[in-house]
Amino acid sequence: MEGKKEWFHAFFVDYLILFLTWSGMFQRSFNCDTLFHLMRPETDIIGRCEGGRYLSALMDYILYQFGRTTADHTGLTVFAAVFLLAVSVWLVQWSFRGEISCGTLYGKAAYYTITALMFCNVLFSESLMFGECALMFGLAYLFASVGIWLFTKGNYIAAFFLFLCSAMEYQVGVVYAAMILSVWIFLHNHYRITLRTVIQELVCGCITFGAGVLDMMSISVLVETGVLEKAEKGAGIGDIAGKIGICAENFVSLLTDCRGLLPKVWMPLFLLLFACGMVLRKFLKEKNGMAALYFLLLSAALTMMIYVLPMAQISCMAYPRLVWVFYVMQSMLLLVALRCTGERGKAVMCYVCCGYLAVQVMFCHIIVTNHMTSNTLDKTYVAMFCRQVEKYEAQTGIRVEKLAVANDTDCPRGYLNVSYKTDQINERALGIVTNTLVNAVSGRKFEKVPMDGEVFRTYFEGKNWDWFDAEEQIVILGDTAYWVIF
Repeated sequence: MEGKKEWFHAFFVDYLILFLTWSGMFQRSFNCDTLFHLMRPETDIIGRCEGGRYLSALMDYILYQFGRTTADHTGLTVFAAVFLLAVSVWLVQWSFRGEISCGTLYGKAAYYTITALMFCNVLFSESLMFGECALMFGLAYLFASVGIWLFTKGNYIAAFFLFLCSAMEYQVGVVYAAMILSVWIFLHNHYRITLRTVIQELVCGCITFGAGVLDMMSISVLVETGVLEKAEKGAGIGDIAGKIGICAENFVSLLTDCRGLLPKVWMPLFLLLFACGMVLRKFLKEKNGMAALYFLLLSAALTMMIYVLPMAQISCMAYPRLVWVFYVMQSMLLLVALRCTGERGKAVMCYVCCGYLAVQVMFCHIIVTNHMTSNTLDKTYVAMFCRQVEKYEAQTGIRVEKLAVANDTDCPRGYLNVSYKTDQINERALGIVTNTLVNAVSGRKFEKVPMDGEVFRTYFEGKNWDWFDAEEQIVILGDTAYWVIF
């Protein structure tokens, strides 16, 4: 009974930390993909299949049959996803329970903080901004976490099945699992490279990355047999040197300020140096060169795993929703450091890790606040556009049925008064999916038509605005509205 009570308390702490980090997303919000899914769910379901995300497609298809989508209320889907992520953290803690002794209150606080870092970080914010995909992400990492627990029990076949389910939700799940299991194997074998260690590492690689490869191969089979028209993203070798350069530049950016999402003070780098220093200090003090070598190889392997999926793509796009496992690497190396320290060291780690997590949570809140600001601006400008349309309709008696959109000569992907923008974190919908945004917000169904060349040359050519000006940026002729986005 005491054991059950302890693990219930552990789950409560895990959920509380995640709740406090992401509660700002428990309200309706959107990004470009969310709007597309809301307006054209049937097309997005096919896109899920083309990306190998079959279980996610099945879930969306079932909801679609009932006239619902995961984008109907993104706050609810994010809330459910956060619960699933808390269960995932709890399962990882359960998997390591025989490898790490927390000891005192300091040790327990450090342990909860370190494991929460996996999902409480600024890079993970991009995943939750895809509100229509929040459940998909939550289930992917839940399946992977169950697979991790099964692997630690020696149930490799069942673990492989769970990893395959994770890949069929979102392929990053198998990378997440491989990183955690690599560290578990390191700790379980007491830092020694033995035949058993090598076999476990090989099995780990085969059933995690193997599940991902099998999922990707299934896409090719379905395309070849004509079931699917195309694959969502091309996989291939491509320009290896160019890809390595992109990943190296991205990694330096992560170490510096996490792609501009943290202050530019190299905080992630210092934390990695702290974790590695704590571990190597123990091994060198004990003159355990083999353990030190194994740890360095493990650290290098974890770093390379961050970029497995970007390197597998022909275009090599290192989006935050792919490389957020950088924080899984940090979390796992900190767990190793926690195992390697005594009570005084655990107290130091408690203060360092709690402080680091507090910074992450604070900037997660700032990022979410800016996301809501961006959403509000999107809806405000659409409302102002609709007022122009209604004014025109009232004056002329002509109902506007069509909308042609173009961007001015320098139309940014984010608003100037919205901070902490990178990739699809806090990107604006206006100027990217304007027609979909207008239809979603206004409730009207404007037909999308191309911008008329003569109209553009007459009213808009060469113009570059820094703010919204309805009189200059919106021209309505007949039943068609022409709008150039600043």
